[in-house]
Amino acid sequence: MKGEAALSRFQDGKVFDKKSFRDAVREFDPGCSEASISWMLVTLRKQGILASAGFGKYYVVLDASSHKKEYQYPHSREYTDIEKTISDRFPLIRFQMWELIQMNDFVNHQIAKNVIIVEVENMLTDTVYDLLRENHPYTMLQPDIDAFYIQRGPGTDIVVQKLLTEAPSPGENHSCVPEKILVDLLSKKLSGCLIQRSEYHWIYDEIFRKYKIDETKMLRYARRRNLYDTLLDFLNTQTDVKLLTKEIG
Repeated sequence: MKGEAALSRFQDGKVFDKKSFRDAVREFDPGCSEASISWMLVTLRKQGILASAGFGKYYVVLDASSHKKEYQYPHSREYTDIEKTISDRFPLIRFQMWELIQMNDFVNHQIAKNVIIVEVENMLTDTVYDLLRENHPYTMLQPDIDAFYIQRGPGTDIVVQKLLTEAPSPGENHSCVPEKILVDLLSKKLSGCLIQRSEYHWIYDEIFRKYKIDETKMLRYARRRNLYDTLLDFLNTQTDVKLLTKEIG
């Protein structure tokens, strides 16, 4: 297949775009049509030979990463109840959620007390907070770290905060994608204060080792949160992660 032959130009893990792939294919077949080139890219991705490094960007899947899968987490009953409560009452609202115990798949010291983070589009945080307080008395509205520890309850804590408009779209059941969580953990706000920093390298190394991560999505969100340099520095100095996508404009 001409497409597989063209991939010999990209075996070093370098991220490439459709134009680079087109040029490589036409070294073998100068008359290859645009439709055929598009079909080759689709087929190579379906076969697991290519993976996405972001919109319109690809890399050749190496043997060491061929087992990686899309990130999914079987959320707690409390999470699913809250997600259903919000969805049923406000079916058109934009919101995302994640829970602290998700990180138990990656940290060295297990997290015993759960925190559910609910991020809601601007102007509706108060409304969702009031809704959740009806059945969850230990719900907090955009607390800083000091207020959070003062208001904590004996069970699961729920935090309602504003969802940034630039945030990556959520996955199933309004679950925050890992690209967003990885960036938020490095912030100086509440999301970045819930887990000891000494655990972070375990989280990043394990997530990148086990799951497919859209580096372009992660880096673009980091730039929007003014955490781009912080993220790159942390990955380069504190983890074994080797990014394929180096720069995001």
